[in-house]
Amino acid sequence: MPAVWERATKSIRCVECPVPAAEPAPPIIAEPQPFDPGTAGASARREYERRASARDERIRGKWGNRVGGVILALSDEPQSTRAWAIGAKGEEQLAKALEGVPGIRVLHDRRVPGTRGNIDHIVIGPAGVFVVDAKRYEGRIEIRDVGGLFNVDHRLYVGRRDCSKLADGLGWQVDAVRGALARAGIDPMPPITPVLCFIDGDWPIFRPPSEFRGVLLEGPNSLKRRLMSAQALHDAEAARVTAALAKELPAQA
Repeated sequence: MPAVWERATKSIRCVECPVPAAEPAPPIIAEPQPFDPGTAGASARREYERRASARDERIRGKWGNRVGGVILALSDEPQSTRAWAIGAKGEEQLAKALEGVPGIRVLHDRRVPGTRGNIDHIVIGPAGVFVVDAKRYEGRIEIRDVGGLFNVDHRLYVGRRDCSKLADGLGWQVDAVRGALARAGIDPMPPITPVLCFIDGDWPIFRPPSEFRGVLLEGPNSLKRRLMSAQALHDAEAARVTAALAKELPAQA
């Protein structure tokens, strides 16, 4: 059987013997790219501080530091200013409630390029993508028919507050998330679900409302269960969706 001397390896190689195939190189696994998860309530907190600071400057400028300080100490902030602090607190509470939930990823306070609006929370979990607007309202959560005898007009109420427009306002946020995923080439498109999450609301014991105009109505605990209620996204898919959304809808600066 003919053979040759391999000078480089100092070995004899059979000419007619088959050459063993080279071992395949191990697959290269790309490391997940870091992203900014954002800070819950950051935009609302900044707006509150801006309004509070402007009020302080206005009153002290008119009355002086001493008298102005007394006026500030003895008077309440306008409700329109307090509402921003309350909203920021609600977003912070929801973020804390979602901490440590296995299998989910959360993006907070996302900027939508080309608009002046923001998205409170985008939660990516096994059940898909959830666009969540957190509200810290007190009172009984219920759907009321305020129409007349021959007219049906269902409205979402929390206590005496008509919150129907909150559900309508989630439509553009869902469109923004869907557009961001389309630009990133995510295909197939995962389920995108709008959610109103009431932090301090009073839920009825019997037949609590669960949906209004296509928007889910949840509390922090029921939202956590909802995130795990189906298997629409596997972990690798969820990671890809999260990275795409973090890039296309950046955290507020």
